[in-house]
Amino acid sequence: MMLPTIQPLGWDSDFLGFSVGRLLTDGLSEAQIATAVADARRAGFRLLYAVASPANAAAATALRQAGALLADRKVTFAMPVLTGPAPVAAAISATTAYSPQLESLAWQSGEYSRFRLDPRLAPTVFREMYSRWLHNSLTGSIARQVLVWRAPTGHELGLLTLGEKNGRADIGLLAVDAAARGQRVGQQLVAAAVAQAAAWGYAELQVVTQGDNEPACRFYEKCGFQLVQEEHIYHCWLD
Repeated sequence: MMLPTIQPLGWDSDFLGFSVGRLLTDGLSEAQIATAVADARRAGFRLLYAVASPANAAAATALRQAGALLADRKVTFAMPVLTGPAPVAAAISATTAYSPQLESLAWQSGEYSRFRLDPRLAPTVFREMYSRWLHNSLTGSIARQVLVWRAPTGHELGLLTLGEKNGRADIGLLAVDAAARGQRVGQQLVAAAVAQAAAWGYAELQVVTQGDNEPACRFYEKCGFQLVQEEHIYHCWLD
């Protein structure tokens, strides 16, 4: 019998082609986590995303014994959205049109993604996942707006997708092409996201990234974001 702490993940299962579940470990003992992993294996799950707070020593021990990979030190940053005049850089505009360059930017945004770094997942998995993320953002199914920074030549050198999560405006994908870094493209995109969030009436803007992505964390702090949550995500393979 599957423990109720394991949540089947339909989208991930369909995308990866095998059963994937999420295990919330906080509040569970080492023995309970071990039992949940064993039950998940018997229930036919192949992969568990085990979520734990950084201070959860029981989870770290039990999941290490189960051979799990600490795949992501997931961090959430948030900042208040201040109302008032907020000019947007002329190089930035909204788009719903796909282009290969936008797809390249989407891939660049996931350099530290756990789906890229897990050696059990083929590189094609990461790229297809982020391509779908971009397409679903452009169609409006998971984002309210996609912002692009264009050079005078028309080349798309920056990408930001903006939606909603947990009552906050939420930055999904954010990337600046390697050729344009150091030119404040990222800061301009974040400023545009703040302005749009204010226009939509949100009080806060958030972004989720990887704690191991130190350049991104420093960038968000420089933009005025503050760390509000951290959790560890383990990949526990059951085959």
